[in-house]
Amino acid sequence: MSDEQVLIAQLNQALLGVFGHGIHTCVVIVALCATFLSKQRRLKKRHIMVSLIMCLYIFATIYVASDWVYTIYYSIGKGKENSGFVPNLYHSSAVGLGINTGIADGITIWRCWIIWGRRWSFVIPPILLFLAGGVCGCFAFQRGLDDVGTAPGTSLEIFWMTVFLSFSLGTTLWCTTLIIYRILTVKKYTDDRMGTYVYCRIIEILVESASLHAIGLIGCMVLLNLNAVTSFYPLSLYITITAISPTLIVARVASGNARPDDSWQASNGASSLRFGSAAHSTSMNPDSELSADIDLEHDGSETTDSCEPEGDVDIEKGADAPENRRTEAASDL
Repeated sequence: MSDEQVLIAQLNQALLGVFGHGIHTCVVIVALCATFLSKQRRLKKRHIMVSLIMCLYIFATIYVASDWVYTIYYSIGKGKENSGFVPNLYHSSAVGLGINTGIADGITIWRCWIIWGRRWSFVIPPILLFLAGGVCGCFAFQRGLDDVGTAPGTSLEIFWMTVFLSFSLGTTLWCTTLIIYRILTVKKYTDDRMGTYVYCRIIEILVESASLHAIGLIGCMVLLNLNAVTSFYPLSLYITITAISPTLIVARVASGNARPDDSWQASNGASSLRFGSAAHSTSMNPDSELSADIDLEHDGSETTDSCEPEGDVDIEKGADAPENRRTEAASDL
């Protein structure tokens, strides 16, 4: 690559990063407004969620700002210098990228753990992938500190970055698949009057945000290994996608629009038991109705039988009363 091509690619990826950061800023503003305007009473949980949103935004801002400063620094002909404040700031900003990736994967794993009733067996594989990705990210960061110049990175740095993104992609796909399956399963055993609309909204938010993260990761890996020019753009796209995707999930939970966490624990067994008892009661309805009819007929017959003698006695007494009176009057005469 010539110096002119590198300069154009560096400028374009800086502009792309600023554009993506603008979209991220709008998402953060909407998420914070929805969070603070909600009627969620668990303030501690809300504060944690807001802190995560702000951490994602701060580290993304630092990365985009340092990338823009380095682009200006490179455009004036000083990009080949290996020492100085600006080169060190630019390559150190990769720490923010790694932290954002860790937060995004951690939020995805946490949400999968909550939705599956806090059962660790479902999240052990993504946790292992998360730890392995962290190790590969450290190697990629170390190689990035050693390489400053016109090239976007050595083949070894690109290799470690690709492996790092692959582990992150595996974590995202694993958790997203489990979340989608869990939501669809719970929805299947949920009364339509109780929460169909709520579950549809949960599916919409979770699937779209996780799909955005997965598609962005795949695109970054392809661009990173395609050629030297396109290898400038993946990180600018990745920092935005990594920040927006977990922000949507966290904002939904913090604003109180998601299903309560405790309800996921009882939904696996309680719902099946509830619907099983309902089916049992439904199957027992004909017999109960038949027994109720028999009881009513039996009670009615007993009531009729018990009332008939009294009625007959009264009638007989009423019929014999005039004759008794006539007999008494004749005897008196």
